[in-house]
Amino acid sequence: ISNNVLMISIFTAAYAWKFLTQKRLENELRLQYELDQEKRKLELYSTQLEQLVQERTKELNKSELMFRSLFEYATDGVMILDRDGKIINVNQRACEIHGFDRGSLIGTNIKLLEAEENMPVFKERMERILNGESLLFETQHYRKDGSKVSLEVSTKAIEVEGNILIQSFQRDITEKKSIQEQLAHSQKMESIGLLAGGIAHNFNNILTAILGYVELLQDDDTLDDTSKKRLRNIEGAARKATEMISKLLSFARIERHEILPLNLHDVVNDTVKLIGSVIDKRIEIRIDLTNNIPVVEGDPNQLEQVIMNLIVNARDSMPDGGVISIKTRMTEVKRDVSDMPAYITPGRYILLTISDTGCGIPKEMVNRIFEPFFTTKERGKGTGLGLAMVYGIIKDHKGYITVQSGVGKGSTFDIYLPVSDKTIYIHKDIKPHLFSVAGQENILVVDDEEDVLDFIKDILETHGYKVLPVNNPITAIDIFKKSSGEIELVITDIIMPLMEGKELIRNLRAIKPDIKIIAISGYTDEVISKDKMMIDEFLRKPFEGSLLLSIVR
Repeated sequence: ISNNVLMISIFTAAYAWKFLTQKRLENELRLQYELDQEKRKLELYSTQLEQLVQERTKELNKSELMFRSLFEYATDGVMILDRDGKIINVNQRACEIHGFDRGSLIGTNIKLLEAEENMPVFKERMERILNGESLLFETQHYRKDGSKVSLEVSTKAIEVEGNILIQSFQRDITEKKSIQEQLAHSQKMESIGLLAGGIAHNFNNILTAILGYVELLQDDDTLDDTSKKRLRNIEGAARKATEMISKLLSFARIERHEILPLNLHDVVNDTVKLIGSVIDKRIEIRIDLTNNIPVVEGDPNQLEQVIMNLIVNARDSMPDGGVISIKTRMTEVKRDVSDMPAYITPGRYILLTISDTGCGIPKEMVNRIFEPFFTTKERGKGTGLGLAMVYGIIKDHKGYITVQSGVGKGSTFDIYLPVSDKTIYIHKDIKPHLFSVAGQENILVVDDEEDVLDFIKDILETHGYKVLPVNNPITAIDIFKKSSGEIELVITDIIMPLMEGKELIRNLRAIKPDIKIIAISGYTDEVISKDKMMIDEFLRKPFEGSLLLSIVR
């Protein structure tokens, strides 16, 4: 029994030990397997995480490169400021706009770049930006060379990691502002021209009556010498007014010019020769004319007036003597040439430059010198119509005029006249044929100005004509319908209320196609032409009675 119990105990113990050993081995193997599996998973996760980090790093680098490229190569200047306005970072374009390198700009407060006149609003803008407003405004900054650059600025405050930063996008609009100013100046000059033309037309009607009645009175033998002298004084004053009106019409570009091909050098030489005797001996005129210059189209008398006026102005600006330079050269205006005014149409031009070493013109007055009645001379020493007339003549010749001047630096006028492909011809004067100006025909006269109507009636009736005066074009048509067989000539104004002279002429031609018609007007623009208006002659106000009688005959 003892042996059996011992054997059974040993067997049981051995079996239990074997079972426990096997169990422990199984647990170790299972644990090892699980550890291996977890290790593989960790390795896989590690690999995936590494790939993810690489991808994210690559994307981050790409994003940083993209935004840095956008920042650096932006066509507008970009500045990053802190809340006090100190520059933290700038791009290359901002450096180019201001003329400074990056190191000079970073750390500088932006208010040091602001032009003085903008400082009162600088503080207000900064407060509005820091309060969350997004602002778009125009300002001026100083460049390194001391000049000013006009900027359009778009700016906003942003928060980055608890810090307030201000982003400022700056666009250079200096050229744009210059073009806008030129356009506004051109439009203003056009408006002034229209006003001047209207005023000149009304004055021409008044002067026509004044000069006409003076002429009639001068033929009166009953007047004493004192009265005749007073009449001559009235006539002289009226003729001076006529010259002033002519200048206004030239400025308004509604003066008639004889446009023909010409050599500009001939006009320059003739003008200098003419005016040389009245120029102070202390003033030297230097002429530098380019050889073989092309032909331009223009009115030689008008261009002579332009040159003479500029020379006289130059003389007046040099009371103690100096130099007047007159130069010509060929030039071609192209769109991509930066030193040419942007408003000049591309093409080939003769550039006539007239400069002096005089006192110059203040900067604030330069843009106004072509306005009628504006003058830089002392009161009583200029009418202010000279340069206005110059401007009008050059515009009428399809040219351009620019001026550069400064106090103490003299003045330079550049005149661009388009080159012509026409040939110069020589005009021979034909001697006029003398004839009697008296007659007995029936004449219908139409003008809404009573003074002009009375003058024409008086001058014609004193020379034997039978006159039907009418101040209303509608009434004139009724009279002409009834008496067209007896009326042999019609004299009509062009600018009238109710019906313009052009329409009146068409109605008269419809009634009697072969009727002789003389048109009169204070305007002489291109629209008033014999062919377009179906007229036989045109007479510009104011006119003398002898000329009217000659044309009537």
